[in-house]
Amino acid sequence: MRIASLEVRRYGLDLDPPFRAAWDPEPRRRLEASLVIVRADDGTAGYASGDALPDAALLERLLVGLDPRRTEVVREVCETVDLHHGRPWCAEVAVWDLAARLAGEPLWRMLGGRSERILAYASSGELVAPAERARRVLALRAAGLKAVKLRFHHADWREDVAVVEAVRDAVGTTMEIMVDANHGWRMPGDRARPWDVATAIACARAIEPLGVYWLEEPLPTADVDGYARLRAATSLRIAAGEMVRSLSEARDLVLRGGVDVLQPDVVLAGGLGGGRRIAALADLCVRMWSPHTWSDGLGLLANLQLALGVSTCPFLEVPLDPPGWTPARRDWLLGGGDVLPIASDGTVGAPPGPGLGVEPDLDALEAHRIA
Repeated sequence: MRIASLEVRRYGLDLDPPFRAAWDPEPRRRLEASLVIVRADDGTAGYASGDALPDAALLERLLVGLDPRRTEVVREVCETVDLHHGRPWCAEVAVWDLAARLAGEPLWRMLGGRSERILAYASSGELVAPAERARRVLALRAAGLKAVKLRFHHADWREDVAVVEAVRDAVGTTMEIMVDANHGWRMPGDRARPWDVATAIACARAIEPLGVYWLEEPLPTADVDGYARLRAATSLRIAAGEMVRSLSEARDLVLRGGVDVLQPDVVLAGGLGGGRRIAALADLCVRMWSPHTWSDGLGLLANLQLALGVSTCPFLEVPLDPPGWTPARRDWLLGGGDVLPIASDGTVGAPPGPGLGVEPDLDALEAHRIA
C-alpha cells in the first residue's frame, strides 16, 4: 500500500458569544481549522487536525509513494520540512491514522497499548472571579472529574493565587489542581512581557501550601537556565514545552532545566513518532510526558491515543470549561458532539474504531468550508 495524495481543507466556525481565552489578547470570535487528509492508493484515508499546514504541496511531493506503515521515514521527512518551513506534524499524524486504519487497529494499541483509559483533567480557559471558578470546579467534580487546571494571567499574579485558594477551599483534598501560568509562548502580536525567574519563584512558593500538582510554563520555553533555577527553589513539579519547535528543546528542558513534566503536543511538535521518543526520554529520566491538547477534537484524540499508548502520567488534558468552552465547541470538526465523554470515574478512553477512532463527515463540513 502506498500514499497516493495529501489534501488540506480549511473550515471556519463563528463563536457567539466569543470565547475569552486567558492567553489571547483578544476574545476569540471565530474558530478556523485545517483538516489534513492523506489517502492511500486503495482510497483509504487518514485524518488529522490541530494546526495549519502551509507546506502541503511540498509534503505531498515528498510523501506520495511511501508505504504509510513506514512511520519513522515519515517522521524524518517531516523533520526536514519543519526545519525550513512551517509545522508539518498534522501530516505525520494523518499518516499514522491511515496506517492504523489499514491495519484495522486503534492507534493506542499500535503505539504501545500501555493503558486502556486515563484520568482526564478538565483544562479551564477563562479568567473568572474566585467564587465563579470554585463553582465551576464543583460542578466538574459532581460530573466525576478528579483533576482540574486553572489558568493564570492577571496583571498581578496574586489575584491568580486567590483563585487557587478559593478552589482548594471548595474541593478540599478531593481533586488535584494544576496551574498554568501561560508564559511559555505568546500569541501572534502579543508583546506582553513574561515573568522573570524571581516572579516565578515567588509564585511557586505562594502556591506550594495549596497542594498544586504542577506549575505549568511559568517561564519562556527558551529560558532553560531559568527553569533550572526555579526547579531548585521549589518543591512543586514544573511542566513546560508544549510549543517547542524541535525535540532537542524538549530534551534540554529535562536534562538541563530539570523540568518534571514535558508537554509537546503531537500535532504541533514532533508528531506521534517524536512524541513517543520524548515520552521515552522522560520516562528514562523519571519524569513524565503529558501533552498539551488545546487545538480541537481531532488534535485531542491524537494526543489521547499516544498517551494511552505510552504515558506514565496518570492525567491527560481535556479542554473543558463550560459555559465558555464546551465539547460542542472543542469538537466542532467532528459534528459538535462530545467525541470524548468522561466517565463517572473521571477517566477517558479512545473511541472504539481503528486509527484515531473517528472519521470527519466531509459532506456535513462543507457548510463550514472556506478553502
